[in-house]
Formats: sequence, C-alpha cells, structure tokens
Amino acid sequence: MPLRPAAPRHQAFAALVAFVLMLPATAGADSPVVTEVAGATFHDINTALVDAIADEGIGAPSVSHFGSMLARTAADLGHRPDFYADAQIHTFCSAAIAARLAAESAHNIALCPLSIAVYRVLEKPHTIYLSYRRSAPSPGGEAANALLQRIVQRAAEQFGTPSPRPR
Repeated sequence: MPLRPAAPRHQAFAALVAFVLMLPATAGADSPVVTEVAGATFHDINTALVDAIADEGIGAPSVSHFGSMLARTAADLGHRPDFYADAQIHTFCSAAIAARLAAESAHNIALCPLSIAVYRVLEKPHTIYLSYRRSAPSPGGEAANALLQRIVQRAAEQFGTPSPRPR
C-alpha cells in the first residue's frame, strides 16, 4: 500500500505542537517584580527611588515620562489616555554589573541599562507601584536582580513597605 501525504490538518497540528514546544517553560518567568507602596505620594516615592539609586553609587538615572507619552499619543494611536495617573521609568547602569554581564556574553549588551518603573493607576490612587523586570538567568543577571531588589527595597522601606514580591 503506497504512503500518502499527511493531511493538511495533521501538518497544521504538528506545526502548532512545534510552536508550543518552543515557548518558555514557565509563563510567569517574565513577570515583572512589583512592589506596592501605600501612604506616600508619587513624588515622595519617585524621589526615594532616585536617592536609592544614588546610594548604590550609580549616576542619576535617565527618566522616561511613560504616562505622559501614552496620554499624548492616545488620540493618534486610538488608545485610552489614562492607563496611569502618573508613570515614569528610570533607567541606569551599574558599570560593575554591565562588565559582569558582558564577560558572560557580549550579547548581554541588550540587558543594559537596568530600569525601574514608578507609577500610580487610577483604580488605586493611593498606592504607588515600583516594578522591574528580571535579568538573565546567570551570575551576572542574578547580581543585576539583587541590585534592583536592593534599590526598590530601600525606596519602599522608607514608607513601611516590606520586600518586593513577584506579582
């Protein structure tokens, strides 16, 4: 009996299975680390974050006015203007961590600079959030994660908030 080609639906199923197998093993691995801070103003937390970065011996961060950018582009892009009541992203670089990441792989250049977001959402106007994304699963990446956690913890603890927790 001659072999006949696989039916198109079997080929499509095989392609789908192959695609799913290429996805990351854990869906939550790329979730940001989020810390909630209640009882402080956006300005206070923002200032505490900048101070915590400086306390690590790192130069002043660059600031992206993320919430303002979304509000400004809402009409042109067709999205709502009020995702955030306030939102900024602070980017900075630790030369020691950058060198460690680069020593692990020249391609780790894409992991710098580090960033921490500080924001407030309309649904919880008295809560300020600090969040960051995890770095590479390597010794250099773990050093970056520890630095980010220290900075967020230092900023949040001034207002009685415990250590950051994954969300």
